Amino acid sequence: MTTTLMIFQAVVSILLIVLVLLQFGKGAEAGLLSGGGESIMTGAQQGNILSKATVVLSILFMGNSVLLSKIQSEKATSSLLDNEAPVARPLNTDAMDTKAAPTAAPTEAPAAEGTDAKKEAAPTEAPKAE
Repeated sequence: MTTTLMIFQAVVSILLIVLVLLQFGKGAEAGLLSGGGESIMTGAQQGNILSKATVVLSILFMGNSVLLSKIQSEKATSSLLDNEAPVARPLNTDAMDTKAAPTAAPTEAPAAEGTDAKKEAAPTEAPKAE
């Protein structure tokens, strides 16, 4: 049934494209089909019939599209994107902070014996300028 509906969708799409291309605009004096004195219908009748056919085909197109999407959604049990990670970071940064494990402050390594370790340590206060 799905294959039949998809073929019907393709036929309706092609007919709808052809009908839209056959119609003439508001400023045009003659459409693609009007060929002078040998035309059967006048310009007003031709436009009326083409516009009605376009409306009917567009309703068929939309209805068939909705029907096909409902059929496909009933068949699908999972999405391709179910296992994908989100692309963007969360907007709430507080949520990220609560999930992260708290880290302890780094402790200083014990100083080695001797005077070299004392010289390498940074002074706690800046020298006063006089």
